[in-house]
Amino acid sequence: MLPLSAGLPAAVPSPADPTTHPAHHSHRPVALPAGLALAGGELVATAWVRPLNGDDEEWLAAQPPTRAGAAVVSELLARTVVRLGPWAPPPPERLLDLPIADRDLLLLAVRTSTYGHRFDVVLSCAACERPMDVSFAAGDIPVQSCRTPDAPLPTALPDGRGGVLEVALRPPNGRDQEAVAAAAAAGDPTPPVELLLQRCLVGVGGGPGGADGWERLPVPARGALAAAVDDASAKVELAMDLSCPECGVDFEADLDLAGYVLDEFLAPAGTVLYELHLLATAYHWSEHTIMSMPSPRRRALAGLVAQDLRAKGHG
Repeated sequence: MLPLSAGLPAAVPSPADPTTHPAHHSHRPVALPAGLALAGGELVATAWVRPLNGDDEEWLAAQPPTRAGAAVVSELLARTVVRLGPWAPPPPERLLDLPIADRDLLLLAVRTSTYGHRFDVVLSCAACERPMDVSFAAGDIPVQSCRTPDAPLPTALPDGRGGVLEVALRPPNGRDQEAVAAAAAAGDPTPPVELLLQRCLVGVGGGPGGADGWERLPVPARGALAAAVDDASAKVELAMDLSCPECGVDFEADLDLAGYVLDEFLAPAGTVLYELHLLATAYHWSEHTIMSMPSPRRRALAGLVAQDLRAKGHG
C-alpha cells in the first residue's frame, strides 16, 4: 500500500514573508504504480506533488461544468505535479503519457496533501437509494502496481474457432481518457469502453490496430482484449462492501475516486476571496503571497483571524 496520508501544516503565520515557511515547500514524493516507460527501457517511477493553493482553487471554480473531467485532471496535474522523474516541472505531454492509475494516484496525493488522509463521502443504497455516510482513509485504497512496458505487449486472444489471434496492446493513458471524453462530447455513439480498447489495440495479426483492427477482431477476442488490457494495467480502485443502515441490504459500491476528488476540490472555492480579504487586512500580505499559499495553511490562518475578530466583537 502506498502511503498517501499527510498532516496539515501548522497554523502559525511567519513573522516575515509567509511563503518562506516550510509548509510552502511541502513537495511530496509519490511512487507511481505503473511508471512512464522511455525509449531505451528507462522507467520513470517517481513524481512529486504540492498541495492546492488559492490560484488553483480559483482556476477550478472557473472551469465550465461541461468540460470533461479528464481534461480538468490533466491541467490540474500540470499545475500541481512539480517534478516527474528528470523533469521539473514536467511537460504537460509527459503527464498525458502517464497510465491512468498513475494519474489517479497523483490526484489522490494532491488531495491528501491538501486535506489530509480521511475521506467522508455520501453514497446511495443500491436497494432503497437512501443516502448513507461512508468514511475511509487514503491507506484503505488498494494500489496494484503493474510496470508499464517500453513496447506493445504481444498477447494471444481466442479467435472463436478454437485457435488464437496474435495482437499487441498497451495500457490506457491520459491521452486515451481525453480522446474518449472528447468523442463522447462530440456525439460519437461508440461506447466509451470500446473506444478506449480500440486505442489500446496496437496491432492485430501483424496488421494495424485501432478502429480497423477492432473491426477485424472476432467477438470472443473483443471480450478477451478487455480482460488482457485490464491485466496489463496498474490499478488505484476502491470497491467497498457496504450495508445499508436503513434497509439492511448488503451491496458493493465502486467509488469514482477522480470524480469525487474533483467535486471535493470545487466545494470550498467560493471561500477563497473571503479568506484573501481577511489575511490581506490582518497581515498586509500581497494577493500573490496569499494565493500562492497551500490552501490548508491559508484556510487555517483565515480561521484564526476570523476567530480573533469574533472575540473582539467584530464578527
